[in-house]
Amino acid sequence: MTKIGYICPTYNAKQLDSYTRTALYSFAATTPGGVAVIVDDGTPDWDSYEQELRNFAQSFNLPVEIFHYPENGGLTRSWNQGLSICEHLGVDYAIASNNDVIFTDKWWMGLVHALDNGYHMAGPLSNAAGVTAKGTQDVWNHFDSYRLTDDVVYLNEVSSALIGKNLGKVVSSPVNGFFQMAKMDSWKAGMYDSNHFYRPVNLYNSKGHKNQTPLMTLNEDELQGRWARNNMRSCICLSSFIFHYRAVTRGDKYKRGKWYRK
Repeated sequence: MTKIGYICPTYNAKQLDSYTRTALYSFAATTPGGVAVIVDDGTPDWDSYEQELRNFAQSFNLPVEIFHYPENGGLTRSWNQGLSICEHLGVDYAIASNNDVIFTDKWWMGLVHALDNGYHMAGPLSNAAGVTAKGTQDVWNHFDSYRLTDDVVYLNEVSSALIGKNLGKVVSSPVNGFFQMAKMDSWKAGMYDSNHFYRPVNLYNSKGHKNQTPLMTLNEDELQGRWARNNMRSCICLSSFIFHYRAVTRGDKYKRGKWYRK
């Protein structure tokens, strides 16, 4: 069976537990051959919480690997570690993502099709994707009646409608960082160096401006720019939909626009 690895980074994990549990449960419920790789970035008193997560995953038979850093070191480090674990596990596809997402029914169909047909990275539509794809991933541009809610029944209806309308359709575009899916072979072929998939620190953006969060942002931009120079292509799958709360680890003061909270 094809194996899909989902890297679920956590930070202040106990305070945001309900988001992580929603992400893990929805992944397990919708993903054949799914394995979750949780990488925690310095949550205090981790040991007792780790057992809670293991028990939770075990309750619905989700295979899970967990790695904990004792001190905070940023999202990019967590993705690099998660991808190393995915390589060790022998997954076929790996997703560098966040813990504030909801997977929908058959979310993987369009993404796997794209990755099996010439693309090296693929991303889904979403309510709150980010700026890298310049609006291409905005679900409202492809599903006019979409309403902002985290109701799972409704989200699955949206997924079904998009599959019926757009299966096999993609747009060549960079992918936003909240959900980056690639074959494990592509992750390995596009490594930054022998120890890192992403460049560990991104001090400046493409225009030479200083990056205020060099351990957390511009990672997907640097990686996909580097991949593109090596003829490794990215795309947005118009038949795939992933709900994204967005920026929950940064707190409610960062919430804006079409972002959402429980």
